[in-house]
Amino acid sequence: MSKLVRVLALGGTCVIVFLSALLVQQTGPKKDAPVEKPADGSLQFEVAPYLQFGTRTSMTVCCETNAASSCEVLYGLTSPPTTSIKSKSAETFHELTLTNLQPSTKYFYQVVCTAADGKILKGNAGTFATAVNENEAFSFCVIGDTQRNPAATTKVAKVMWDRRPNFVVHLGDVVDDGAAGWQWTGDLFKPCAELFSRVPMFPTIGNHEKNHASYYKYFSLPKPEYYYTFRYGNIDFFSVDTNKDVSPTSEQYKWLEKQLADSTAKWKIVFHHHPLYSSDSDDYGNTNFKNSTYGALKHKPLIALVEKYNVDFVMNGHIHAYERTQPIRAGKVDPKGTIHITSGGGGGGLEQFEPTPSFFKNQNRSTFHCCYFTVVGGKLTGHVFDSDGQLFDQFEVKKGD
Repeated sequence: MSKLVRVLALGGTCVIVFLSALLVQQTGPKKDAPVEKPADGSLQFEVAPYLQFGTRTSMTVCCETNAASSCEVLYGLTSPPTTSIKSKSAETFHELTLTNLQPSTKYFYQVVCTAADGKILKGNAGTFATAVNENEAFSFCVIGDTQRNPAATTKVAKVMWDRRPNFVVHLGDVVDDGAAGWQWTGDLFKPCAELFSRVPMFPTIGNHEKNHASYYKYFSLPKPEYYYTFRYGNIDFFSVDTNKDVSPTSEQYKWLEKQLADSTAKWKIVFHHHPLYSSDSDDYGNTNFKNSTYGALKHKPLIALVEKYNVDFVMNGHIHAYERTQPIRAGKVDPKGTIHITSGGGGGGLEQFEPTPSFFKNQNRSTFHCCYFTVVGGKLTGHVFDSDGQLFDQFEVKKGD
């Protein structure tokens, strides 16, 4: 603080601007307001068309309008597309699933909404690709804790879109307050509009969503939605709600164990909001004065489960920074263990790490960021970029047959 004050005396107005930008970078904006309704009463998108839960043969298209409307999705292998699916009633929120699609195929699509007075609202013409076949190469991005910083989220979303991934995984805390509807529209979907209109996003629920109905409205997921699994290429993904009970007798634990036991995928990735291993500075103990528990004890039962079934990666948010652990098994670094990745740099106020390195630390950094993974058979490569698109971590993991 004293250094900033001295520079202020020398730099005048320019440094005041710098300080303001610094505060936004570290904490994000704190005030918000509902989105203004159009004065002319025209039909507009509250949430522009976006994609959900893409599979090899299906894709779900969602959108939200400011007034009740009917909705039609035109789609096909050529442009302009000619096949269509229509909503059954006039609503403000629309969720339409396109089925019987071809795997690993590019489709053109466009959303057309019609108000009761006949006014028509067209979404941008776009494209999407169905999920690849098991042995094909693909890529995906990971982001967490977008919360309440649309400026930072906009930059990170652009970095992800520049990579052209097949899909995105979000590690929770998609907004700062799940009950605030304008945060969903203004802080999540608006900054990510282009990205989400082209690739589906698979979320896990964080504590800031507060288990609010908006989470279950905006995301189209297999029931019960707060936990689910999906296959993409040769990876099985398993999403768990760590806000709820994950003890060995819990419904989620028993479900996850069965899913992991039944999985035949080459790669297994479990993702949830809270870390099983974290060397942050204060969430699990003020590390200047006492030892860390390296994650909440109530979530630790999941460690034995992911190690029993040789899960390759556990991915989480919650800590607003980036951390990649060494592979861990039985509380020790083990080349055959599970790698834990914390990626909470989507916009929430940044956090720091404990001053003494933990036994499992490989790489860490406190910055807004996203992760980008490419998968080719038994080789998975990770690249991590800050919000300016600068690479600051990369790694490669190989598996035999």
